[in-house]
Amino acid sequence: MDSKTKSAEHESPVDRAVRLVKSMMMNWGFGEGCSFIYAVLIISREPLSAEGIGEKTNYAYSSTINYLNTLMRMGLVERIRSIRKNLYMANVNFVELIKAEREKVLGYLNHLGADLEGMKDLEHLREKVERAIDYLKGVDRAVDKDNKVLEE
Repeated sequence: MDSKTKSAEHESPVDRAVRLVKSMMMNWGFGEGCSFIYAVLIISREPLSAEGIGEKTNYAYSSTINYLNTLMRMGLVERIRSIRKNLYMANVNFVELIKAEREKVLGYLNHLGADLEGMKDLEHLREKVERAIDYLKGVDRAVDKDNKVLEE
């Protein structure tokens, strides 16, 4: 048994959740610092101060504030003014994160498809791009259909 497996076995449920959320965010292209801070905030039952976040992540105060500002600009974290200090909480909306990522990928695919238009040597790639675009549009249609059913 390797040390990663051994340490994962002794990991608390909270630490495991933080690790998994951090991993998911990094997989979506977020940096380690933003991912770690977002994961800590998403797991917390109450808003945390920058100092408290720094203690949980072992990041310097200035780094913590920089990561928090980045996350706030992205709409993933909200700052709440408390007595004498700011507190931070995660905006937990995985559906919106997934939608944003899907739209970004669709934009890249549309751009690539347009660039490949008329290139005979790359027609095989164009077909794959079109299939991927059709798939993502199908996801949009399925979501729209589900939303209409829920509204009724």
